[in-house]
Amino acid sequence: MSRQAVGNVSYPVNPVTTVLLSIDCQFGFGAGSWEQVPHADAAVENFRRASRAWRRCGGAVMHVQTAYTPERAPSGRITDFEPGIAGALAAGTRAVEAYPDLVLDGDLVVYKTTFSAVLSGDLVGQLRARGVDTVVVGGLTTPICVQTTVDGLSMTGLKVIVLADACASQAIGTLSAEAAHAAAIQRMAYLFAAVEDTETFVGKVRALEPAAG
Repeated sequence: MSRQAVGNVSYPVNPVTTVLLSIDCQFGFGAGSWEQVPHADAAVENFRRASRAWRRCGGAVMHVQTAYTPERAPSGRITDFEPGIAGALAAGTRAVEAYPDLVLDGDLVVYKTTFSAVLSGDLVGQLRARGVDTVVVGGLTTPICVQTTVDGLSMTGLKVIVLADACASQAIGTLSAEAAHAAAIQRMAYLFAAVEDTETFVGKVRALEPAAG
């Protein structure tokens, strides 16, 4: 299979059956942080903007976070590649705190122990229990925790929309942060998710709001 164009899929959103989900929007991921993500602030601000619009129309917001404890230790082979991750992202440290004005009262927080929240958390169970069929995703970092979670969500049968400008990446190997982000977005758009920007999503959400009386 070969396609010249990537990103032909579009999904509608419905506040009853759609959830807006942030992934690892925590201080450990950012410019000058444990994981260097130079555009994290801009991505998080776009997620805030999306969440404000989504909440106004009655939509639910959820968050996936990483915060290790002795009972919730790193899983899989993650420590082979990041031996100090349990301490770097330990519960109670600043690195695991969410960016400000992101997690509000009434939001649901789900914890994971490796990159994918589908493999190492109760995310899918929580979504199924709420009758969710579509997940709108933003977060950090695009090619790691966002991409692995998006892959898993899509392969369980959930529809996924990735807000490209509400995600950001670190540099990986010879790829700059910008190139790694772009490659991950294109890969998800190829077979796993609809991709749009925050402006497009906010426009869709505003169209759902009842007309002023």
